[in-house]
Amino acid sequence: MRLALSLAALSCLLWGTEADARPVAVSEPEQKPARASEAVELLVLHATNTKKGIDTRLRDLPELAKAPFSAYDSYSILQRARLPLALKTPKTHRLPNGRILAAELLELQKDDVCRLSASISEPGGTAFLPLLEVRAKVGQRFIVAGQKFKSGILVLVLTLVR
Repeated sequence: MRLALSLAALSCLLWGTEADARPVAVSEPEQKPARASEAVELLVLHATNTKKGIDTRLRDLPELAKAPFSAYDSYSILQRARLPLALKTPKTHRLPNGRILAAELLELQKDDVCRLSASISEPGGTAFLPLLEVRAKVGQRFIVAGQKFKSGILVLVLTLVR
């Protein structure tokens, strides 16, 4: 669990996303209503050291060749999903290891910046990643990694899209 939290925090720092576990006061004029088009694109990868290389469909993820992700030499795509977002309404997705990812749009801010939260839990409700809150611009991705899966780990790439 510490590895996952460390990788999640490090990922957010490396790619310009702020992790923020504190509530943020929001003035009404700055908050925008959610549009039906806000969504999170989810890419679930399997990272291993099987010497198979990085799937060619992942060329636009240079992060995989940098630490801490470069600790794995092979990446394959397990799942792709689009989670439509509504303000303060969590959306869930079952991961290949049976855990549940929940993503929630917390706030729309100025300049296409949004506050999002993500959590991962066991089907029974026990939290693996209790809560990760980030600020991201539309098009910006954040990565959560560290869940053991088969001979490697799961790497979740979440991108805020319209």
